[in-house]
Amino acid sequence: MKSLFKYKRAFQMGLQSEMEYRADFIMSVLSGGFIILIQCFLWTAIFRSSDNTIIYGYTYPEMLCYSIIAGLVVKITATGFEREIAEDIKNGGLSKFIVQPMSYFYYRICCFCGRKLPQILVLFAVSVAALLLCNARLGLDIELSRVLLFLPFVTLATILNFLIYYSISSLAFVMTEVWGLFAAVGQGILILSGGIFPLDIFGDKILTILSILPFKYLVFYPANIINGRLTMQEILFGALVQCAWIIVMICISGISWRWGMKKYVAVGG
Repeated sequence: MKSLFKYKRAFQMGLQSEMEYRADFIMSVLSGGFIILIQCFLWTAIFRSSDNTIIYGYTYPEMLCYSIIAGLVVKITATGFEREIAEDIKNGGLSKFIVQPMSYFYYRICCFCGRKLPQILVLFAVSVAALLLCNARLGLDIELSRVLLFLPFVTLATILNFLIYYSISSLAFVMTEVWGLFAAVGQGILILSGGIFPLDIFGDKILTILSILPFKYLVFYPANIINGRLTMQEILFGALVQCAWIIVMICISGISWRWGMKKYVAVGG
């Protein structure tokens, strides 16, 4: 039990850090709201200027619902710790985890969970309000069963996104400045996950390729569970793919970090 106490403290540190910078947290939530509004205005203009009632397989209410839910999922699954990892590697802060009986991976995931807790509570309330709005104003019949399926799917998506960025952060072992790389990778993942627009825009061939990769299951799948566009068989298949990629990314992150630690030079700190 004493060995677990240190990770409990890491969780509390992440929670305290998130609660300490409340203004930053509020602005982060509001910025996500502005992006959702922009997407809603954009799709409203597209549907009004088109003679078709269905665009890329979505009706107008379904597209707005997707934009709202996808924006919320992006905020829920967002990481942000990769810059801190790069600083630890660059400035020697990683050294203390080498000499102390604490796993850096478990420390990071506990801090991440601590920071995510208040975000998830706030965004859960926002999500409920958004779903009620979609039901009332857009005429979508969102079933409770779909909402209950959505919750574990988002949890798995958050874990998967953590592992993807944790693996990518190991590039800081061989690159002095990785901020530009993180920004480019982040935008790429945002697009490929369906965080900006539905992946149906790319066409069936690209969508088939993306079905093999993990990114589709970060945003696109959870949002379309709420939309009711996925059958139960497709939902179960997506859950299996998510779990498979989580196992793969655990292996990749372990290999990449063991490789990186061989190149680590404890400078500074």
